Amino acid sequence: MTTSLASLWSPDLAVGSIALDRRNRDVFETLAAASSRVACLDAADLKRWLRTTYTQFDTLLMEEEAELAEIAYPELVFHRKLHDQARSITRTARMQLARPDSADVVAVLARESCAALSFWLMRHVIDVDKLFFPYIDARYRAA
Repeated sequence: MTTSLASLWSPDLAVGSIALDRRNRDVFETLAAASSRVACLDAADLKRWLRTTYTQFDTLLMEEEAELAEIAYPELVFHRKLHDQARSITRTARMQLARPDSADVVAVLARESCAALSFWLMRHVIDVDKLFFPYIDARYRAA
């Protein structure tokens, strides 16, 4: 049975930062493409796509942390620790990609890791990112 991961992005997930909201939406859409990538890519290309996807996700976290540092967010240290949970997902997935597994195993990794990252990001945006809205200044705030 093939599970399709629909994009979890919706405007309700916006946190009020133009750049962060755009990056979050882009990452959600990339992660949702996992099943279609599994269907159309061979194992080597799927591994390349996954590496790029994990880099995109890690970059999202890094850019959010930089934005929060710029606005002097008082909970930045705690926020980084939460991001480390997601980084452990990408780090573990990267290690699994380094193994010489079959195409079927790579396909399962693509589906499972992209689903885990999607759900982590959704919960993070809902439970944590919305807390820094009062600190977002005019440089980042949507009009």
